[in-house]
Amino acid sequence: MATPDELRATLADARATFREAIEAAEMGWRRSPDEGEWTAQEIAEHVIQIEARITTMVCEACGYPGIEAWEPDCASSIEAVDEFDAVVSNCDAKLKYVTREDLEKKHEMFGDVAGIFEMNVNHLVEHTAQILAAAEA
Repeated sequence: MATPDELRATLADARATFREAIEAAEMGWRRSPDEGEWTAQEIAEHVIQIEARITTMVCEACGYPGIEAWEPDCASSIEAVDEFDAVVSNCDAKLKYVTREDLEKKHEMFGDVAGIFEMNVNHLVEHTAQILAAAEA
């Protein structure tokens, strides 16, 4: 099993890639690849909100309070980068306390803490590809 530091590093890499995708999406910020699909703006706002919720899942499994999720409204990719940086900072302030022992602790619905970290990375990877496709539409 990966260590907490390894999981945090993998998450940081996925976040950095997602942040780059937000920056690259400025010209197609409000476009969607197909009818009914999310725009780059909607994807970024979703991820910002879910970052807080996933971190709260980790906190709940470990027995301490999570962070408050908010509903961002990002008119531009620049605003989205600022909002994403803010939520990542809030999340990291909690996730830095996760220990090796915590990784096996279970959330009532989402499995163990290590799995929640992996779920977060997978969520970011999925939406990174989606935001790039939306921006290029």
